[in-house]
Amino acid sequence: MTRREFMDELDGLLRELPDKDRLDILADYTEHFLIGVDRGKSEQEIADSLGSPKVLAREILAGYRIHQAQSNASISNMTRAVLATVSLGFFNLVFVLGPFVGLIAVLIGLFAVALALLLTPIGLFLKYGIPGNADEQYLVLFSGMASFGLGGMLAIGLARLSRWLYRQFLRYLNFNVRMIRGK
Repeated sequence: MTRREFMDELDGLLRELPDKDRLDILADYTEHFLIGVDRGKSEQEIADSLGSPKVLAREILAGYRIHQAQSNASISNMTRAVLATVSLGFFNLVFVLGPFVGLIAVLIGLFAVALALLLTPIGLFLKYGIPGNADEQYLVLFSGMASFGLGGMLAIGLARLSRWLYRQFLRYLNFNVRMIRGK
């Protein structure tokens, strides 16, 4: 594979990157070819040492997606980073996608519990109204307050836990990409 073929293929595979980033990456690889040729290597040897442009592009895109998720925290950016990392191999399908889906499912379940606890007082008042007996009034009132308080504390704790898990999962994705690259 010549330098031109390698660079054209890599350029085509990196089209989803912003132009500035893509051009910087292509300039780095062009420089790599030029230095190799100056040292007496053929373009074919240099291309072989770099590996497949497809694998290289997947690694670059995974790194880019992880960086994007770190700089702009959102579920969509995290999902893109996970999918880009999963595309690096079958190993990642098991050790990246599985834990990610499991954690998201657990968080959704816990947020549903928090929402149910927050809405329980409304259900209590709709079902029982305001009872005539003072003991029943206190029971409905304090049950509603306890439920709302527990739901609120759970929701606040889950929001903090979600942010912490987001950061930890990004660290794990970075570690995973470094392991694949052999660093």
